[in-house]
Amino acid sequence: MNKIIFMQQSNNIRLIWDVLTKPLSFFKKFADNLPDLRKFIVSYGAPLVVLAAAGRMTRIMQAFAFQDEPLRSDQLSGIFIISFVGYSLSVWLGALFIARLSKAFQSESSQDKSMLLIILAYTPFMLAQPLAAITPNMAPILILGILYTVFLFGAGARPILGTPGQKVVGFTLVGYFIVFSISHLSILLLSELFIFAR
Repeated sequence: MNKIIFMQQSNNIRLIWDVLTKPLSFFKKFADNLPDLRKFIVSYGAPLVVLAAAGRMTRIMQAFAFQDEPLRSDQLSGIFIISFVGYSLSVWLGALFIARLSKAFQSESSQDKSMLLIILAYTPFMLAQPLAAITPNMAPILILGILYTVFLFGAGARPILGTPGQKVVGFTLVGYFIVFSISHLSILLLSELFIFAR
């Protein structure tokens, strides 16, 4: 019952604000009242991934337009779909790998909780994608998004997965490497196979 109330009372804008502005207190409250994973993915995770995929598509479209090589509509659609798949895979497979490696860091081996942590930590990176598409001068915001994502993953590891304080840094670095490697490699591979294949 509390989980349902949590989801009803917390809209995405409020969640994003709390995650970005007061992560330490937010993660403590969040860990005490974890929402249903499927509902959280549908209401919060999926819209973020769609936003990020649209932002990445727009950035690539602009980059090719500046080179006088406009992309076709099917290529743009492919970039969006592949970005969506790549980000989604990084959440799902990332949570799977992190849950399997968690014992080495004395963390709770829960794929569901790992997925919740990844989705929340991904918030600044996902939001940075459309912001960086506004103008090329906004590109550095992607780096800030990545750095803040790493921080959020570490901030949430202890309250959500019970990671001991002395293990948080190592766990964060490994988690960052896993999640972003899956995202980068899957998008790169799928793009070469289906969009930019010669």
